[in-house]
Amino acid sequence: MSKSRTVNTSKNIITGIGNKVILLLLTFISRKIFIEYIGVQYLGINSLFANVLTILSMADMGFGIAMSYTYYKPLAENDHIKLAALVRFYRKVYNVIASAVFVIGLAIMPFLKYIVNLDKPIDHLYIYYLFALLTTVCSYLFVYKSNIISADQKNFLINKISIYVTIGKIAIQIVTMIVFKNYMIFAALDLLATVVNNLIISHLANKYYPYIKNKEKLSKEDKKNIFANMRSVFLYKFSANIMGGTDSIIMSSIVGTVVVGMYTNYLTITVQVIQFSNILFSSFTASIGNLIIENKPKKNHFVFNVMQMASQIISGIIAVCILLLADDFITNWLGAKYAMGILMVFAVAANTYFTIVLQPIWSYREATGLYNKTKYVMVATAVVNIILSIVMGYWIGAPGIVLATVLSRLLTYFWYEPALIYKLYFKEKSWPFYREFLIGIALMAFGYFCCSGLFRLVFKETNWTILVVKAIISVAFMGLLYFLRYFKTEEFQILKARAIDIKNKKFRRKREK
Repeated sequence: MSKSRTVNTSKNIITGIGNKVILLLLTFISRKIFIEYIGVQYLGINSLFANVLTILSMADMGFGIAMSYTYYKPLAENDHIKLAALVRFYRKVYNVIASAVFVIGLAIMPFLKYIVNLDKPIDHLYIYYLFALLTTVCSYLFVYKSNIISADQKNFLINKISIYVTIGKIAIQIVTMIVFKNYMIFAALDLLATVVNNLIISHLANKYYPYIKNKEKLSKEDKKNIFANMRSVFLYKFSANIMGGTDSIIMSSIVGTVVVGMYTNYLTITVQVIQFSNILFSSFTASIGNLIIENKPKKNHFVFNVMQMASQIISGIIAVCILLLADDFITNWLGAKYAMGILMVFAVAANTYFTIVLQPIWSYREATGLYNKTKYVMVATAVVNIILSIVMGYWIGAPGIVLATVLSRLLTYFWYEPALIYKLYFKEKSWPFYREFLIGIALMAFGYFCCSGLFRLVFKETNWTILVVKAIISVAFMGLLYFLRYFKTEEFQILKARAIDIKNKKFRRKREK
């Protein structure tokens, strides 16, 4: 990776992580206040609507990825005319998408009563849904401008804006929840923050890329290629959204909407953690796009190995910490009645592990536009997931629905996508990828049983101090295991050298100031 790529990637990671650390703390505070002052029923509705609208956002599936992919080459060549034409084209597309989402969202409203499963009805349900729908629709405003910033490896600019807007939004939401105890105000602030964030990012894009305001036209051939790529991406992403968005809907219908709210307390932890890892791996995506254009299989393979090593370490430590600490955390944070037991913890940990460990594969898929060759495998995954979720939901309950997502991944694209990427872009056999996966599973199992045995012997109760001690022990022990596994590898040494180099450059800049 070149120095400019390394610097931009580092900025994206640092600002992204800073963003998420602050957001994580505020989210935990906000969630506790939400449950105390508004109620777990509204929490379940909020989570359910989010999942319904995740599926609804299928109208965008295809253009977002196609857009980033088409920006890479003209950005590398400083082709301002092509970039202006692309931005103008995508603006029209997203206006249509926003309108389609709104219309389809309105059409879904009569069916809400079939998926909301509460002991007592809630007033203004449809108004709450409209706020959630409008927030989703507004999220499409100016996305064609934010993507050019991301494709240019300057996502750190977007991160800075997002954190300021999000801090302001959550702070105001916390105050209004305590004072007014009103979910409608909470939902309205979500909508307002989305609009403000998009307007600021639009201004930023105009500032850094003033030429995108030029009225250039995209050629028919370029449009044809974009739509051809988009069809494959659409099918893949639609299936992925169905897979990721149906858990809460099926859970609400089979088990109850309140259980969805309790489950999302675990997701509050895991989603934030997953987003931390997303920052790391998505920061590489634009750089990977440039590497693919250079057509250097060995270099691509090495970068992938570095990413895969990082994903093994991160996913393993996080999964073991979830297994050991999740119920204790929920008990200390919200109360013992919100803890859902070891089976749910195992399901959440497994789902989180696979989400993180596969992110290097997903990053290469995004950067290479490899959707035309993988679209049908994700369709199969979505179908298997829905069938398994319903069967296991009735059989095991809420944990079974979450475990169904893990099993559907293992049965389908887990063995297909890595082999395809190795064959097409690395010109190598894929067996080392699966070997590392099995080694990672073995390390996690060993680490979990060692730490859980120690904790049962030493700790007889739980509080915040004990939780922190357990967390330190868990991370340190798992970190030691992974250090012993990787410290002699070339990937580890290169990553270490890069980190030291970046640190030294920052130190020199500070001294020069």
